[in-house]
Amino acid sequence: MNVVFTFLENKLMPPLNKLANLRVIQAIMQAGVVTVPFTIVGSIFLIINNLPQIIPPLAPFFEQTVLKLSPLYSVVTTMSIDSIAIFYTLATAFYLTESYRQDTAKQMSSFVGAILGLFAFLLTIVQVDIQNGQAQLLQNNAEESIIYNGVALDSWVTRFSGVGIFIGILTAILAVQIYRLCIIKNITIRMPEGVPDGVSKAFASLIPAIFIAFTMVIINGILAFFHTDLHAVLTQPFEFVKGLTGSWLGIVIIMLLIHLLWMVGVHGTAIIKNSFINPILLVALTENINGANNIFAGDFVNMYIFLGGAGSTLGLVLLMVFNAKSDQLKILGKAAILPGLFNINEPVIFGAPIVYNPYLMIPFIVTPIVNVTISYFSASVGLVNKIISGIPWISPVGAGAFLGTGGDFRGVLIAFINLAVSILIYYPFFKMYDNKLYTQQQK
Repeated sequence: MNVVFTFLENKLMPPLNKLANLRVIQAIMQAGVVTVPFTIVGSIFLIINNLPQIIPPLAPFFEQTVLKLSPLYSVVTTMSIDSIAIFYTLATAFYLTESYRQDTAKQMSSFVGAILGLFAFLLTIVQVDIQNGQAQLLQNNAEESIIYNGVALDSWVTRFSGVGIFIGILTAILAVQIYRLCIIKNITIRMPEGVPDGVSKAFASLIPAIFIAFTMVIINGILAFFHTDLHAVLTQPFEFVKGLTGSWLGIVIIMLLIHLLWMVGVHGTAIIKNSFINPILLVALTENINGANNIFAGDFVNMYIFLGGAGSTLGLVLLMVFNAKSDQLKILGKAAILPGLFNINEPVIFGAPIVYNPYLMIPFIVTPIVNVTISYFSASVGLVNKIISGIPWISPVGAGAFLGTGGDFRGVLIAFINLAVSILIYYPFFKMYDNKLYTQQQK
């Protein structure tokens, strides 16, 4: 056991800590948090459309009333979930600029950085091809359009959805770096004192915007010469990673990495899931809304696996509350039960503690893997609906599964089965640890 802890602490943790502290990774993580409300709002109106399927007796009433207004309120879903790349790009550029502004380039404006990042992303949307020295816009036909709520969306517009997040992040980073370089090298237009702040910012962004425009035109031109574009080129490695995360083994590896990091006191959820996996889950969610059938999508992790937080520790907390003999675990359980119901488990991880604890290490790692297995194969054989709605990560056990699957009560059942399984897995290890603490308490 000591060998495992030594390896994690000395070999794996230092590089991952450095990676997590990179300002680019921090900006992406913050952008992911900012975009969550938009996915939830869009999902609310998506659920309204699906209510007749959830509760069949409501179908006649809805068809005569609510669903007649579907084209009106479905705009909310289109402009939130199906435009999520825009929000991701703006937020990434904003927080990355803010990081530089507080550190090396105080004259930068976070607002200007966000606008420049969006500008760079928009320059990748339109598809252009070059043949025989002649550039031309690619015309999109019906086969290339996606039907959403009965309306054919041009394939250019679909790049604003989850499929464009990866490109949005990269173009935001590129735009902010160009902006930062212009500020550091003093290549900008400075207005005299007394000029309104809005006017001053507008002119300060002019030179960086010109550089960004020329940079993106050159990149687009080179790729158009080879009859492709930035989305087609950079989406390939992203799709490869997405394919890995779409398998049972891929999800198991992700869970293993997250929980090994937690075991040595590193926030594995933030480093692995929030930084790298959430954008992939968001892409999969938007694909599901448009007819795909991705299992690992939306908030699959918090719906089925992180019941009470990383390690599915709600089962452990319940054991502490109702079965602990030692005062330490009994009191901790009462303090941790309310946060645990909303998937907040730092009190347990650092209070039990689970970190560096050989008694609780095994169930903390094994339980999420078992939960993944139950949930993944239940969804793969059709025992539960696919995930079509975004949910708050603090949704209590069962509630998130119900909302995320568009109101499928079988999802609630799977979530509670996972909770019961987590209690069974934790129980023998909990008893050993509790007995040890109780013996020490008696002495």
